[in-house]
Amino acid sequence: MGEQIEGRVGDAVDAWVRWLPRWHIGTARGRTRPCRLCLGSPVATAAGFDHEVPHAVQHALLSRLRQIVDDDVDEYTARNLPLVTRELRLAEAREARGYRPEQGLDPEFQGLDLDPEPEPGHPFLFTLAGLAGMPADDVVVPPEPIVVGQQREGDDPSAASDDDALFGLDELDGWPTSTRPTPEAERSDEAERSDEAEHSDEAERSDEGVHSDEGEYSDEAKAALRHEIVLAGDHAESVGTSLCLALVEHRPRIAEAVGRLVAPQVDELLAELSRALEQPRSR
Repeated sequence: MGEQIEGRVGDAVDAWVRWLPRWHIGTARGRTRPCRLCLGSPVATAAGFDHEVPHAVQHALLSRLRQIVDDDVDEYTARNLPLVTRELRLAEAREARGYRPEQGLDPEFQGLDLDPEPEPGHPFLFTLAGLAGMPADDVVVPPEPIVVGQQREGDDPSAASDDDALFGLDELDGWPTSTRPTPEAERSDEAERSDEAEHSDEAERSDEGVHSDEGEYSDEAKAALRHEIVLAGDHAESVGTSLCLALVEHRPRIAEAVGRLVAPQVDELLAELSRALEQPRSR
């Protein structure tokens, strides 16, 4: 495992060094909340980052390295921890949504806020985080059009008028004028529901060794799940330690890239700010 981690760390540092020339300090923005990935991270200490290195530069490398740990732990969990794997899949199914803006991003943007902080008195019309919180089936269903000679269920026949119709039957030649299912469709739906019920019963029977009759975990299953969670945490800690030890070997490359590409931009920004400040008045 150690050699694999060293190779992945080297590839991550290489990718970060290739990305670093595209970063410009003018595109950075202030943060109102600390980054949970970067603040106090032992990986940042292993990389040799200090408080003078801009957050975006640190986050780009740390997010790539975190992906190495996540991938390794996912492989270990899928291979050795069946109960944890099952719980993760159930959680993903419960939280599945149609729109996930935080997925598919480049590593340097993973974990960052989806939306910038709004200016006081100028709120956003909508935000990516707000759109992601909307249910996938939250759509507007338009009303059915009124057709001449057709009566909708629940309507008063005396209140229907041809003048209120949008289309005539002669204008809808070849189009269906009723949304009610046919007897064949109803029988097909009943057969599908019966198959789904059978599959559900089979899944419940397969989980009898894990769940009790009330649908909750048995004491033995709870103890086994806790043990697997401890194993996953121990493995993640072991991978993180190996990653930090491998990253220390790349400190000279990281420091050289920061000094060559980042430090001049910071110095130029500070010099520009000092020129813009007014000189103190002499007494």
